[in-house]
Amino acid sequence: MWKKAQNYFLERFRQKNKAEILKAYYLLLSTLTVLSFFVFLFISHLIVWPLPIYVISDFLGIMGCLFALHEFRKGNLETAGKVLMGFVILVFSVHCIVGDLFHHDPAMRYRIYVTLVCIYGTFFIFISFFRSIRQLIYITIVFIIILTAHFGVILHQIGSNRQMAYFAFEHYGTALAGIFAAALISGLLITLIETLYTQALQQGEVILRQNEELKQTIDEQTRFLVSSNESLKEFAYLTSHDLREPLRNISGFITLIKKKCNDTSMPEDKKKDVGEYFEYVQQSVQQMEELIKDIKDYSAINVLEKNFGPIAMRELIHQAWDTLESDITRTSATIHIQPDIPIVNGDKTLLYSLMLNLISNAIKYQKPGVPPEIIVNYEHTPEGHVFAVRDNGIGIPAEYYDKIFYAF
Repeated sequence: MWKKAQNYFLERFRQKNKAEILKAYYLLLSTLTVLSFFVFLFISHLIVWPLPIYVISDFLGIMGCLFALHEFRKGNLETAGKVLMGFVILVFSVHCIVGDLFHHDPAMRYRIYVTLVCIYGTFFIFISFFRSIRQLIYITIVFIIILTAHFGVILHQIGSNRQMAYFAFEHYGTALAGIFAAALISGLLITLIETLYTQALQQGEVILRQNEELKQTIDEQTRFLVSSNESLKEFAYLTSHDLREPLRNISGFITLIKKKCNDTSMPEDKKKDVGEYFEYVQQSVQQMEELIKDIKDYSAINVLEKNFGPIAMRELIHQAWDTLESDITRTSATIHIQPDIPIVNGDKTLLYSLMLNLISNAIKYQKPGVPPEIIVNYEHTPEGHVFAVRDNGIGIPAEYYDKIFYAF
């Protein structure tokens, strides 16, 4: 039964954060508690003391709680709280002030504490629904007016008995001090609750932001790994043919060598052929070693941790130039570097490897009898920095572009 009631009244708050859901839950409990109390008063007054004024005020309190629950069901916590507060004040005002106009007993002066207890209960309801110091001041003024009105009724009932009036003044002052103390404590509680609530929201936002950043990092790493795996797969597929070719050469020449070596009457010219075969085998093995090294280097690029930072590209190109100094001297190569190459943001190790390979290939694949001439230039486009390494070497036929560059 209670679960069904919770689901019915808290349905509008399911999409809110946990703090708001808990607040709505406690407010629902407060409203149902007040409703139960008014129902109890209504039944008690009907049975024990069936005065119309009390029965009517109790009935109004029940209707006020039901209206507050109606607003609560619609998700209007502010309106629900104001309605509940208003009817609570109305009921206890009727019970304490209007009731004492038609009632008198020797302990009349003590009945002012009944009003104080009602005010304390209303303060508790107020703190549950509202976190506003301004509204706390307004409600405190209302309580002081109600207490003063009740005190006036008590003085009227006491009449000319000065000693009783003096005692009534004492109790009025005590109750008034109690209201101020309750208002002060309520203000401190509201400030504390608001501070804790604000801190909880801020921490929630921080946690949410950290979760978003973590999610983005995980997504980026996932995309990177998927891209890396796909690139390695394509690279392995494209290079598998190149790796098999030197193996076939090795296998073929080894077979020929065996046949030649088994021939004891092999003349000298044939032995020379065997030496050439060994050279071919050695070249094929070297080719395989280079291909395997290329695969290893490329795989390392995909898993290498990227350390981005400012890089002076002109100095980096000169470092690659110095590394290749012996090859440049041997081939009489010339390198022209554009003077206004800028500082960029990137990974120094990877960019150095890129420039080193581009310049090295420009030197390596030269036209016979033509000294390599290499030009490194730069331009800035809307898409970013564009570097170019041009040379006068043999070039790459267009039909091989996909085979060579697709994996990259």
